[in-house]
Amino acid sequence: MGPHPLIEHFLVRLGVRRILDKHIHSNRTGTLSHGEAIAFLVHNILTSRDPLYRLPDWAQAIDPGALGLTPEQKMAINDDRIGRALEQLAEYGGRGVFFQLALRSIKLFRLDTSRVHHDTTSITFSGDYRSSQKSPRITRGHNKDHRPDLKQLVFGLNVTADGAVPLSHGVYSGNQTDDTLHGDNIRGLRDLLERDDFIYVADCKLCTKKNLQVFQESGGYFVTILPRTRKEDAEFRETLRRKSARWRTILTSEDPKHRGQVHRYETCPGRYVTEDGFRLIWIRSSSKSDHDRDSRLKKLAKAMETLNHLKERINQRKLKTQKQIQGEVRTILRKLGCEEFLRVTLIPKRITTYKRLRPGRPAPGDPKKTVTKTEYSIEIQACKVRLRQEQNTDGVFPVVTNLPRRTHKRVDVLQIYKYQPHIERRFQNLKTEYALPPAYLKKPERVVGLVHAHFLALMVAALIEREIRNNMRANGLEALPLYPEERDCKAPTSPRIFELFNRVDWYRHVGRKEKALYPVRLTDLQLEVLRLLGVPKTSYESSMAQAD
Repeated sequence: MGPHPLIEHFLVRLGVRRILDKHIHSNRTGTLSHGEAIAFLVHNILTSRDPLYRLPDWAQAIDPGALGLTPEQKMAINDDRIGRALEQLAEYGGRGVFFQLALRSIKLFRLDTSRVHHDTTSITFSGDYRSSQKSPRITRGHNKDHRPDLKQLVFGLNVTADGAVPLSHGVYSGNQTDDTLHGDNIRGLRDLLERDDFIYVADCKLCTKKNLQVFQESGGYFVTILPRTRKEDAEFRETLRRKSARWRTILTSEDPKHRGQVHRYETCPGRYVTEDGFRLIWIRSSSKSDHDRDSRLKKLAKAMETLNHLKERINQRKLKTQKQIQGEVRTILRKLGCEEFLRVTLIPKRITTYKRLRPGRPAPGDPKKTVTKTEYSIEIQACKVRLRQEQNTDGVFPVVTNLPRRTHKRVDVLQIYKYQPHIERRFQNLKTEYALPPAYLKKPERVVGLVHAHFLALMVAALIEREIRNNMRANGLEALPLYPEERDCKAPTSPRIFELFNRVDWYRHVGRKEKALYPVRLTDLQLEVLRLLGVPKTSYESSMAQAD
């Protein structure tokens, strides 16, 4: 049975099958509906890494009741049946399915929608997909997984600040840029939440005049980062290089990974605004400062190593002239971002040699001519003054917002933006635990449907995590012994919860004259987790009794 009765409990609460069957119409009458096929796939995504063609083998040992299926429906599972359901989900599911699911999750779990965080990632797929012509197209683009050799889709996700629960998502063509997505995404969130006063948090691609104009027209709020390409950023950093600014600490936090290490956040006093008139807050982070310094030292070390290798190659082949050598040096420094920190001097040296004009054995008085050529050597020096100046800008980043000063102080705006990395955790789930690696499906529509199914899995997993953590706080529990060797886990994640139930099963022995039933036996920890999740113990008994 594993963790499937637990997953099924949340699928039923969300009404996933009912909503899917309502919006995805089919002319085919069969044992398995599209909603049941997609719900089955969510079970598989959350607990297994098997490809679609192995789904029947994977499901063979699982109690059909735990999957929300009858034995006949379980027998109807195959990769083509799942593929057709994915195709219909991509074609007809659209906004209606996920709009209804979001509304139901907000109502049932009382999600706080006063703040929404948005980000995008690349989802890479193997295959040529020449038939992918209509949007969203599977094509090449800027790949955030550093796989430019494969085609991709862009996956946009909106999560709440209340447990990072996915609310809605978008699947876009692989060459779609992030700055073009925000306008429609904001309007879609307004329709979903039926409010304009929520706070929209996103990365620097939100900070364009066209995108920010949407908030001016609607009266909504945003928090984002000013891009490094903006004039305001360049001017402030140049001021810091010339003279040190006065910084004031506004927040300290302990590093969760390293006990005793404290992160410090400072702000530069003064009222700063962007060219558009929005509030601009300059923040300096101690952890980001260390990261910037280490990153610069690594680049300098790499540049020095590459230039030292260059010393061995000059005066040969295509590196004989001053122009050729200087061009190669500029390419190395530009690629590693060290143009301002290293000074490379080319030192010419004239070398005179003599060439005999007569072949054969040399003899005194043979005619010869003088040959003069120029060879070069490289001298590398670090610009210590420029490096000291750059240290003044380490850890500095600008936050842009239209939140009023009277209601949201600088520390409030900083804490709002500090929640943004939680959405990266959802992307990590998507590509590791729930296994959406480079894949190949026959039809582009099925690829899009598979992404939609993974979003459903993300939503279920996030709700499970939020439910257990909230109830742990309500019951005064600081941790649960979910890690190996029964080590404490303060913030249980869905993979650890599912892992706890992996070996839950029941047996039936059928003899010649009688049969014996060995029922499910749950440990005290498993019962405690079920209680915290609001899952009744009977979820692990009903299907067994039915089979008996």
